[in-house]
Amino acid sequence: MIYQVDDKKIEVNIEDIQNNHMYIAMMTLDELKENYHHFHITKRALLHCEETSSLDQNIIIPHTDYYYGLINLINARDVFIKKDSLSFFIFKNLFLVVVIDDEDGHIKEVFQSSSDYVLERGVSITRLVYYFLSELISKDYQYIEELQEEIEELESHDSEEESLYFTNKLRQMSKELLLLRNYYDNLVIIGEELQMNHHHIFEDDDMRYFEIFTRRIERLSDNVQILRELLNQASEAHQSKLDYKLNKTMQFFTIVTTIFMPLTLIAGWYGMNFKNMPELESQYGYPIVIGISVLLVIGLVILFKKKKFF
Repeated sequence: MIYQVDDKKIEVNIEDIQNNHMYIAMMTLDELKENYHHFHITKRALLHCEETSSLDQNIIIPHTDYYYGLINLINARDVFIKKDSLSFFIFKNLFLVVVIDDEDGHIKEVFQSSSDYVLERGVSITRLVYYFLSELISKDYQYIEELQEEIEELESHDSEEESLYFTNKLRQMSKELLLLRNYYDNLVIIGEELQMNHHHIFEDDDMRYFEIFTRRIERLSDNVQILRELLNQASEAHQSKLDYKLNKTMQFFTIVTTIFMPLTLIAGWYGMNFKNMPELESQYGYPIVIGISVLLVIGLVILFKKKKFF
């Protein structure tokens, strides 16, 4: 679909495109293959579009009289689901979106809403690109807030009974935030490249829009970094609990070992059974040894209590 958007949104055919009007268009990759010559896109650029459609990254490349870009969208709510992906071409009077994968219809929805919104603000190629890109990430702030709530909820499961769940969830969320951080860093590169305004495709008075877009992506990236730090703090707190539990266990075994060490010495001492050991012949030798052992145990327990070892 192709819309002329000078003062109102009018659907037109490819043959109706003129240099003195502003257009926004969306089509599939197959449709682009059939009609690329109408947009003066070279065969080499089309092949490049087909090749980069399989890449799992975001790129933007300036050509002689247009920009070519590829965006693989990440759903901040679930970064592991299948990504929507699109290519785009930016000319002086045309913003062309090429849908590569859009199972949930998100790209089509953004295309329609952004083109309607720009008519209310005044049409220019810069605004067409800016509002489209902004709409693509418009819900990301909400998703990041939900991720923060999920981290806070995860901390409530930091218990001995749910330690395995906590550890696995922590590892999964750490991967999610790393993917999100890389995703936003790539979008920042796209914003910075657009600010370069190669071949003066964009209006100089409107370049602030791409600065705003870039700063918005940087804030999202910073928010993700804050969440990563929160996750690291949760991980450190969890590890501290595990270390504390281990230390208490080791302390218990140390106390038990220390209490029974004198008893082991006594048992070893009188287990030698030398003939000249007078205690072996004594009538009260056995109860005396028992009494000494009991007194030693009681004395050591009292000592450890005073030292607050337990």
